[in-house]
Amino acid sequence: MDTDTLQDQTNLKDEEQFLISVENTLTTVEDSIHNFIKDVPQALADSGLDFDLEKLVIDEDTNIQRIISSFPKSFTDQANKEEEKKKVSALEQECERLYIQLQQQIAEKTKAQEEIEYLRDQILNQSTYCTSLGAVLGNLTWRASRFPEIVDVWLSAFQDKISEFLSITNGSFVAFINTYRNAFPPTSNVEYQFIIGLLGIVTNISASPEGREFLITDPNGRDFVQKMVELMPTLPLSQGSLSLKRLMLMILYNVSMNKTGLQHLFELRVGDVLSFYLKNNSLPDEIQLLCLRVLHSITYGITNPTYIHDLMTTLPIGKIEDVATSNKNEMSNCAKQVVKHLRDAQKFLNTN
Repeated sequence: MDTDTLQDQTNLKDEEQFLISVENTLTTVEDSIHNFIKDVPQALADSGLDFDLEKLVIDEDTNIQRIISSFPKSFTDQANKEEEKKKVSALEQECERLYIQLQQQIAEKTKAQEEIEYLRDQILNQSTYCTSLGAVLGNLTWRASRFPEIVDVWLSAFQDKISEFLSITNGSFVAFINTYRNAFPPTSNVEYQFIIGLLGIVTNISASPEGREFLITDPNGRDFVQKMVELMPTLPLSQGSLSLKRLMLMILYNVSMNKTGLQHLFELRVGDVLSFYLKNNSLPDEIQLLCLRVLHSITYGITNPTYIHDLMTTLPIGKIEDVATSNKNEMSNCAKQVVKHLRDAQKFLNTN
């Protein structure tokens, strides 16, 4: 028991003894007064002492009530202190319980974090393995698809699988571009090899009339061509992206030789992408030549006024004419054909 508790109990006993003493004194006084009144009633009445006595009794009663009322207050204060101590004790117990619970949760969280790290490592290892496997199989299939008879078998017996493959290619291509939008990884990177393999297979599929027809009429293939046109201008200008750009332009060239595919490319404003590449002087001649080949294909026999107007206002015609007059052999010849097609289209537009 602490010092404050002992002091409170001592004060309480002193107050009780004081009250008992006062009560005994008042009792004695009251008995004496009653005896005195009984002996000399008339004297009290005549002298006015009755009034004084009554006043004395009232005053003493008031004092008694005041003294007695002070006792419950002290008792209430003591009770309040005891109640507060109980509340403090209850709060301390609750804090202790919450602290134990917190420690348990921290331990569980630490364990869960360790499990997450372990699972993350497992997923990373599994992802690396799957990507490596995909890169190997993709490159093998790419080489196999160079034979037209292989593609014919695929299109005749496995169209559902080809459609599913195009969906996988589309999703993987978009994810790769979004991940490496600023700078491509080295060409030896397994992810890069995986994407190159997928686009190489699509290129070989679109090389045959049946293949490009399937590519542009299948919803997954059509969506892939659209994503490819949309994302081509966002590719980084680094040398590492050249292999991917080469395959993409080859796919566009193959698609442009299909009537439905050609119209789809115009609707996607493929001329904007070609203009973007032709204006970029940092791209090598090989990429510039592929752009001119796509232009040569889409401008051949063009008669739609809307498409003609879009190309005439978008393409860097002056630069194409400069290439046509240069001594770059194949590039110059292709550029000359593009200029001729555009002039014929302009004449057609002026006569209608």
